[in-house]
Amino acid sequence: MAPKVFAQENFVTDIKVPGMVHGRMIRPSVAGTVPVKVDESSIKDIPGAKVVWDKGFLGVVADKEWDAIQAAQKLKVDWSSAEAPFPEQAALYDHIRKADVRKRNVEKENGNVDDAFKTAAKVIEAEYEWPFQSHASMGPACALVEIKDGQLTCWSGTQKSHFVQEGLALTLDLPLDKVHVIHVTSPGSYGRNDADDCAMDAAVLAKAVGKPVRLQYMREQGTGWDPKGPASIHKARAAIDAQGKVVGYEFTSKGFSRVDVNTNGGKPHDTLAGQTLGVALKSGDGFGVPAESYAFDNKRLAWETIPPLLDRSSPLRSAHLRDPVGPQIHFASESFIDEVAAAVNADPIEFRLRHIKEPRDVAVIKAAADAAKWETRTSPRRDQSGNKVSGRGIAYAQRNGTRVAIVAEVDIDRSTGKIFARKFTVAHDCGQIINPDGLVKCIEGNIVQGVSRTLWEEVTFDRKTVTSVDWLTYPILDITETPAEVNVVLINHPELPPTGAGEPSIRPVAAAIANAIFDATGVRIRRVPFSPDRVKSALS
Repeated sequence: MAPKVFAQENFVTDIKVPGMVHGRMIRPSVAGTVPVKVDESSIKDIPGAKVVWDKGFLGVVADKEWDAIQAAQKLKVDWSSAEAPFPEQAALYDHIRKADVRKRNVEKENGNVDDAFKTAAKVIEAEYEWPFQSHASMGPACALVEIKDGQLTCWSGTQKSHFVQEGLALTLDLPLDKVHVIHVTSPGSYGRNDADDCAMDAAVLAKAVGKPVRLQYMREQGTGWDPKGPASIHKARAAIDAQGKVVGYEFTSKGFSRVDVNTNGGKPHDTLAGQTLGVALKSGDGFGVPAESYAFDNKRLAWETIPPLLDRSSPLRSAHLRDPVGPQIHFASESFIDEVAAAVNADPIEFRLRHIKEPRDVAVIKAAADAAKWETRTSPRRDQSGNKVSGRGIAYAQRNGTRVAIVAEVDIDRSTGKIFARKFTVAHDCGQIINPDGLVKCIEGNIVQGVSRTLWEEVTFDRKTVTSVDWLTYPILDITETPAEVNVVLINHPELPPTGAGEPSIRPVAAAIANAIFDATGVRIRRVPFSPDRVKSALS
């Protein structure tokens, strides 16, 4: 860490090679349009400026970086005409509800769910909504590509150098052993941010101009054009018999695919360069279901994907974002478990333990409850009045063998709608623990990012393109809003293999906060993010 702290280590933006030029990409203001006329004379006064235009691919290079920026801004381009491809943002969730299902997958089913609902004394139903979200990395992507003596060398901040190697070879039709990708520290990524696209774009520019090209995206391109975490809706229902027992449970997620473009840049059809150059498209289908061990006699878990809003070169391409689709699924499923607990007048933890059957799941929930000094009672609280209220909420999930339970404690100002996610107690079981200090820090990072995505993060767009392109239009959690406490209980199983900690603890964060808001206010908010305006509106 010391070289980073003291600026002694190169970041990807610092890499230089002799003879390199600087590149910038030019994206359309209306998604889906392509350049039909490019007036290169509009940048003839900029030293060394050159245009690279091939089908929908359009970029510029210049000897100096500022000149490349100026060239990108001054270049006169006529774009094809096209209808605005996106719905109004206010209609996003209605679009998802009405959209044709491209693929449906029932991942888990036992008993006879339909019969259970037909004979139920009471049916509880709810629907939850989750927006598109951006990686919003600290800085936009940068890559440098040099093609020399038949060998391509790429310096990139990608988290998957081997897939970028494959993608570069396919994009430029080179043998794989002639492509060398060097990872250099970058603004970071969990999932598929803009790094892989940048590497492919840089390679196309470098081949076209015959010089090494250092390409850096602009801020609005990094946030506006990175692949997005998919927007989705989640429908849940529970059948309750006359004695208050849950006799049927159904949960279905419907949304844009988490692999509209895949999790890596290994195939040209998954990158902006490939799509703008006209390669055949291949949008994948994938979502997921809750990972838990609730044992209901009749239970069905399913997911459905819908077609992308735009099939090519879209700023709303959906792909992997930290814990792919885990936060949105479990925001819905664990919020709904709380709703059912409230409906049958049960303490949220007691209700979970009544139905969970896997011993490690039971243990992790009890560990979180004990550490948080959980007081057994129903939600919501009945002992608060005035504008300043507090509440606690529980949520739990599995991920690839790891179990996490989180108790969130929040303070809410009803007059402003502002939420302070003050304290988190996290019980974490990932099998054998190898590096406990590193594990705790990883969990803390998950909590902070999870709070940010829950309270603030939402991609905004109009009919033409994405409009959340910087820190003002795509706000994230700031340092004054970070939790005052994150207390971690580690459950070690040296007899079991380690099952990972990079992403499981972000999975239950949103639901724990949502359940705490309900406990504090008696109001159930079913759409993320819980921004002050949305919370204030819900409370009023």
